[in-house]
Amino acid sequence: MKAIAEELGMDPVLIERAAHLMPAGSSESALERVLGGPIKLRLDAYLAAELTEEKAAHLLALVRAAAEQQGEGEATASGMSWHSVGDGSQVLVNVHPEGDGTRVRLMMDRRGGLAIIGTFSLLGALSVGIVTLIGLETLDVSSVVVGWTVFGGLVTGALAAGRAVWASNTRKVRDHMSSLLATISRSLEDDVGGASVE
Repeated sequence: MKAIAEELGMDPVLIERAAHLMPAGSSESALERVLGGPIKLRLDAYLAAELTEEKAAHLLALVRAAAEQQGEGEATASGMSWHSVGDGSQVLVNVHPEGDGTRVRLMMDRRGGLAIIGTFSLLGALSVGIVTLIGLETLDVSSVVVGWTVFGGLVTGALAAGRAVWASNTRKVRDHMSSLLATISRSLEDDVGGASVE
C-alpha cells in the first residue's frame, strides 16, 4: 500500500500511520450485538519509533490532558502507563518499548457504564409500564390483550432507547480512543515538543 501511495504522490508515512490506527480485529459476541456495542474496547499499535524516558514523560502529560477523566500514571525508561480512577468505565493506556519500536495499547472496560445505562433503561421501562397499566385501568380498558400489548410496546421502546444510548456512547468512545492513539502516535514519531492534543 505504501508503494502504491508513493506512485500516486501520497506520503507513505501517512499510510503507515493510518494502518497503525486500525483497531485490533475482534468480533463482537451475540450479547454485544444485542446491546449495540462491545463491553470492552482495545486499540493496539506498533510504531517504528524509539521510546525514550523523555518521550514517555511527554506522553503521560498528553494522555492526562486528553483523557477527560481522573487517572494515575507513571513514566519511566521502561515505558508509560496510565489508568483512570473512579469512573464508570475503566481506561488503561500502556506504551512500552518492543523490539526496535514501541507498542501502544489502549483498553477500555465499559461494564460500569453498561450497568448505569442498563439500570436507568430498566427503571424507565418499568416506570413507563406501571404508569401505562395504571392509566389503562383508570380508563377502564377492559381488553387484557390491548393492555398488555401497550405495556409490552412501551417497555420495548424504553429498552430500545437504552440500546440507542449505548450504541451512541460506543461511537463516541471509539472516536475518542482513536484520537488519543493518533495523538500518541504523532508524538512518538515527531520530536518531543512537536505534538499537540486535539
